[in-house]
Amino acid sequence: MDLAARRDATRRTVERFAGHPFVWGRYDCGKMVIAHLRLMGRRPVLGPGGSWKTMAGAHRFARRHGGSGSACLDGWMPGSRIIPAQAIIGDIVEMPGEEPFGAFGVCVGNGRVLAYHEDAEGAAIIQPAQYLGAWRV
Repeated sequence: MDLAARRDATRRTVERFAGHPFVWGRYDCGKMVIAHLRLMGRRPVLGPGGSWKTMAGAHRFARRHGGSGSACLDGWMPGSRIIPAQAIIGDIVEMPGEEPFGAFGVCVGNGRVLAYHEDAEGAAIIQPAQYLGAWRV
């Protein structure tokens, strides 16, 4: 995918999620990542019960897909892990967050990420201080 297409897909993700308050199963980092992967042409296989509406449901989803958010991404995109410093617009990054989920965001460029953060009212573009992993989409 060329950079213009990555930019356009990322812009659509930002338009859909930025400013929306966190709501399990509708506006959370998992749903944001899944929606972004689809905009980028990926088709994550969610399997039966591939949705959630509560934290407990998100726990069940994570357990069915490897036990964590990063295991989900590894399963959906084998071989796509990269060093966080290599992330470009449209890639997915993991930041420190609540286990077993972690915190995930979409790279928007210049080290900034669209993500849910405890200090923001909704999904916001932030500049993380630490990255745990990254995936090339």
